[in-house]
Amino acid sequence: MAIAQIIIVGSEILSGIVAEKNSCKLIKSLNELGFHIEKVSLINDDCQLLKKELDNSLATADVVIISGGLGPTKDDITKDTIIKHFSLRTFIDETILAKIENYYKNLKKPMPEYAIKQALIPKKAIILENPIGFAPGLIIKKGKKIIILLPGVFEELKTIWENSVVPFLEDSFRLKPNFYKTIRTIGITESEIMVKIEEIFKKQFKDIQILYLPSHLGVDLTIIGKDKKEVNLCEKEINLLLKDYIYGYDNISLEEVIGELLRKKNLTLATAESCTGGLLGHRITDVPGSSDYYVGGVIAYSNEIKKLICKVKEETLKNYGAISKETALEMAKGIKNYYQTDIGLSTTGVAGPTTSEKKPVGLVYLGLAYGQKLIVEKHLFLGTRRMIKEQACQMALNLLRKTLENG
Repeated sequence: MAIAQIIIVGSEILSGIVAEKNSCKLIKSLNELGFHIEKVSLINDDCQLLKKELDNSLATADVVIISGGLGPTKDDITKDTIIKHFSLRTFIDETILAKIENYYKNLKKPMPEYAIKQALIPKKAIILENPIGFAPGLIIKKGKKIIILLPGVFEELKTIWENSVVPFLEDSFRLKPNFYKTIRTIGITESEIMVKIEEIFKKQFKDIQILYLPSHLGVDLTIIGKDKKEVNLCEKEINLLLKDYIYGYDNISLEEVIGELLRKKNLTLATAESCTGGLLGHRITDVPGSSDYYVGGVIAYSNEIKKLICKVKEETLKNYGAISKETALEMAKGIKNYYQTDIGLSTTGVAGPTTSEKKPVGLVYLGLAYGQKLIVEKHLFLGTRRMIKEQACQMALNLLRKTLENG
């Protein structure tokens, strides 16, 4: 089994200024390639600390990946530290230098002296092209050990990793890859999922690993195994047990799922949002090509707009309030008629942090008008204002999904 370790370098991360996400990308990809990830370290921009961490990693790992510290400033210490630590001879790569010079020339600015540092390359290192930045990735071999240096900027790291590092590792190690399958669920907790699926793991799938990733929007299950057939069989078994709660697989989002359903059925959609404040429309339009089925929406935040655009009756608001199943249904029906669409979808509720109409924070009504169908759901969500809005959108999209899938 090939062992990999990851070192993330960056004082800005440990200071809490920047969120670290490079390790997640690297871990997932290394697992897919079949590596065993022994350790992930996060350290400050400190030469002595980096040397110590690198030596410790090389003692047991076949591959050490270091992210960060390849830029031109004084706190970018990774490449310089490794050059000095291993007494590597260097040269200025003319292609990289020309790229930097042309950049500043186009800006009509003089190139800063420090910028040349990014073109300094250890001899015998494999240069990994960085098509969206200046600092290239580098592969340095020390006997049978491999050190891979990557930029700290996520998009640069991701591009170099996928274009250059993955093919290199596949060719160098020829490992048996891990196979992954992610099942995305909604409306069920991880504890409830475990109760439903634990029996099948007592009888079979002993070489399969199940990872749970719960959030306020649902639970993702990731199946991991070396045998692709066994992973697929495990997926089928779980599908049977959780069929009422599964909305998609792998990286597909709920808005992508409803987009496919609407396009397949040649249906159009409009939205009326109160408590979600446009977030529902934002999610729907985040999908490329959503103009094929999404006509438009209104943020009916005030009662005046609810009455003017959505045609919610004055007596409905007076008798039941804006946060009610009656208002949600009239909003859905009204926006459907206003835009002349096949479907109207609405949200109204209390996102918090204070109550409204003497109704509790987290209370949300979702309305759906589809043909002659009028459907309403009542939910009581927990969390912050943002979390409540996100949950309301997620469940509104899921209400639409269930309705479309059930005819």
